[in-house]
Amino acid sequence: MAGNKTYINAPQIRAARAILDWSQEELAAKTDLSITTIRKIESGHISPRDSTNDKIRDVFELAGLEFMDGNGVRERSHDITIYEGEDGARKFQDDVYHTGIQHGGEIVQVWSMEMRRKFIQFLGSHRQSHIDRMMIVQNIIRIKCILTEDQHHMNSPIIEYRYLPRSYVDCVPFYVYGNKFAVFDILANKEGRMIVVQSKAIADTYRLQFKSMWEKATPLINPNSALLDKG
Repeated sequence: MAGNKTYINAPQIRAARAILDWSQEELAAKTDLSITTIRKIESGHISPRDSTNDKIRDVFELAGLEFMDGNGVRERSHDITIYEGEDGARKFQDDVYHTGIQHGGEIVQVWSMEMRRKFIQFLGSHRQSHIDRMMIVQNIIRIKCILTEDQHHMNSPIIEYRYLPRSYVDCVPFYVYGNKFAVFDILANKEGRMIVVQSKAIADTYRLQFKSMWEKATPLINPNSALLDKG
């Protein structure tokens, strides 16, 4: 077992798939492992390396499961997750990616530039790898972002930007992805804190709010838009 991370066994993996109604093929795709590897692990023919076990456990945990001693696995009883600091920012982006893969559709976000720059600092080198993987899944995930400062143009191959004056926007940035709603407490907390609530009702409410804001916002020029249209 790596560090203090929980090692999960074959019965737990099978039970977790059953709870989520995932096939072995789906688990293989979500973990970037081969179907052969998944079958051998679940049958007990091989014991996974720590890194492989971590991949499988992390995907299940991001889907809302938790593992207990013995052969236990269940859906998390709570629906609030708090990510803190640089490691938390990266885990949050991992959650955005995996949730997006699972649900598809739109990811919407609202930022002030000050907080956006701070969040990018927390991501560090992980930001580029996140952009790269999001580009691969552009066909199933669309991203829209409202900024509270007019930047004239924003250079992103995966995000459509619009501008709305700060007077129309609460100062707390938020994300909506899948059935999750996230708010950010970055400047007030030097370590940075991302609070994620898993609730379809709340996510749907803030999507409607975002839609209303989006209709009032001014499109920003994306230098890559012509390239994206051709691609």
